Amino acid sequence: MKRIQNMPSGRPLGLLMAGTGMFLVSSDSLFIRIAQPSSGWTIAFMAGAWSVPVVAIAAWRTYGNQLFYEIRKHLKILCFTGLLASFSTTAFTISVTLTSVSNVVAILAAAPILAAFFARLTIREYTSRRTWKSIAGTAVGVLVIVGGSMSGGGIGGDLLALAGISGYAFNLTIWRRYPDLPRILVVLAAAIFIVIVTSIPAAPSTIDGDAFLATLAMGASFGPLARFLLASATRYAPAAEVSLFTPIETVCASIWAWLFFSEIPTNATIIGAIVIVCAVTYGITGPASEVVPELDPHP
Repeated sequence: MKRIQNMPSGRPLGLLMAGTGMFLVSSDSLFIRIAQPSSGWTIAFMAGAWSVPVVAIAAWRTYGNQLFYEIRKHLKILCFTGLLASFSTTAFTISVTLTSVSNVVAILAAAPILAAFFARLTIREYTSRRTWKSIAGTAVGVLVIVGGSMSGGGIGGDLLALAGISGYAFNLTIWRRYPDLPRILVVLAAAIFIVIVTSIPAAPSTIDGDAFLATLAMGASFGPLARFLLASATRYAPAAEVSLFTPIETVCASIWAWLFFSEIPTNATIIGAIVIVCAVTYGITGPASEVVPELDPHP
């Protein structure tokens, strides 16, 4: 990939989008839990099936008669990013059903590191020292939360979670590289490919009423809006900074469990959550000279 050009200004807006998007994504852990014992394939398929008509209508209202022109114009990159998004979403959903939640949320801490690596490798975007320090802080916070509850076994689920988060991190770099790529079409492509990829192993006829409503909420509202915000955030903020909010999902997942399942957070969870919030706050604040990524001196 070439180095990014003509990136819009508005870093605070990008960070707000990233934080809001990741907060919405954190609800997935709640809805997946409600939808079980349905399989991860089925949950992902139903969520994607709900997303397609909702996002298609939104895209039509946005572009009108120009919709198919925009699709043809960006077809190749839409197919690539949509397939990658479907893979990462499906892999992550299934991983939750194959390994412990503690293992999965620990793997989330790798997202900012992977995003920084992919951004440097493909679009020559450096990550600021302050962001690297913040990444280290969030990783420490996640380890504090899950350190006492990491389980053995479930290696397949762990690898799926790692593959899923890698796909997400690489997609952030793609979205960062193409600021003019229509974000609503990115969300639509992801939903379509999720349905295609999961259609064969899914068993939608087996879901109950709770799973029906949970996947409806995931697919028709929370999921599409979250993906739109995260994809849009990369127009204004570096990929590494956008992914810096990923460990916030760990904090929010604990809050959802407390509110809806009366699971009182442990002391380790509370301490780790404080560390994560402080680390993210540190990473997105401070003098401009410290938070703006360094540029490659040899583009």
